[in-house]
Amino acid sequence: MSSRRVLLLLVQALLIWDAVLAQSPTTNTTNPASGNQRKRSSIMKYEPSVPGNIIFGGLYMILGLIFSYHVYKNSDKWAICLPIGAIASSLGFFIKITIDPMNLKLMTYIIQNAFIVISPTAFLAFNYMLYGRFITAIDPKFDIHNIKAGSKMEKSRFSFIPPRIVGRTFVWSDIITFLIQMAAGGLQAGGGTKGDAKMSELGFNLFLAAVIIQGISYCLFTVLLLVAVKKLIEERRKSPSMRGNGWMGLDSRTTLIVAQLFVSSIFIIIRSIFRIVEYAGGYDGYLANEEVYLFVLDAAPLVIAIGVFAFIWPPVLLSTIAAQTRQAEQNYSMETTSSAPIPIGQRSDHMRLV
Repeated sequence: MSSRRVLLLLVQALLIWDAVLAQSPTTNTTNPASGNQRKRSSIMKYEPSVPGNIIFGGLYMILGLIFSYHVYKNSDKWAICLPIGAIASSLGFFIKITIDPMNLKLMTYIIQNAFIVISPTAFLAFNYMLYGRFITAIDPKFDIHNIKAGSKMEKSRFSFIPPRIVGRTFVWSDIITFLIQMAAGGLQAGGGTKGDAKMSELGFNLFLAAVIIQGISYCLFTVLLLVAVKKLIEERRKSPSMRGNGWMGLDSRTTLIVAQLFVSSIFIIIRSIFRIVEYAGGYDGYLANEEVYLFVLDAAPLVIAIGVFAFIWPPVLLSTIAAQTRQAEQNYSMETTSSAPIPIGQRSDHMRLV
């Protein structure tokens, strides 16, 4: 997964470079006669809010440090994308404070924009990988301690996509849409340079389509999660030994991870809808030129989307869920094969998920 995430970051960086090039001709036509005119002809058409960027930069940095502690303490190397993404986003907001839209330094703008735009891909990747590990934890047929060669395509009754390839499936979906966006950015840049309005329009429409497809991709992942939880609840209700004492027959730890994933997904979708509407409005659109919407509909939802994992670290819960699920499955098998099943009321506590 690490090599794929590196490729994803490179693609995003190239995408941002293309997007900046598409707008760069406007920066050469700055009119010094009026401050307002100069401001309108800059790539960044608003004065960055110092308090707002400090607040969100600080929030992301705090979350990044918390996630770094969890990853280090529990040796969860697979989850390192989360602290990296949070810290990168924090740097983006801090760098943004130094930008003067009246005297814009293109490289500074590219760097801060790259950090802010790229970092959410790490948050999505974490959710994809957490889902796969969650499915293997609740499905007792998976040997979580001995992943055999060639078993990545092993299916689960809870997921119509093999859980061990969910992460790479959706990450590659994101990579493809980013490649489309990169090509669209090139068309916009070429059209702007050559004065070809049709080429620029084609690039814009292609870019918007790719952003919409990216949003749909995460919605499909959320549907995948919904189906898995529905099947899990149905199974728990049918089996007294597997039934937990928490919400809808689930045990408390499983309920917590499900809640974390759903809350995170809801706010990621909110942010995706904002980005789609923002891009649909164009570079000169209202949303693209009012920083408050970036804070309220982009930065804040993402803070909540990853903040739900800060104080209760999901990987810690997964190991307990896996152990309890396999113990309960073993007890259930013994009961169904026994000629004299133990009445439900007389089962000891360890036979049930808690």
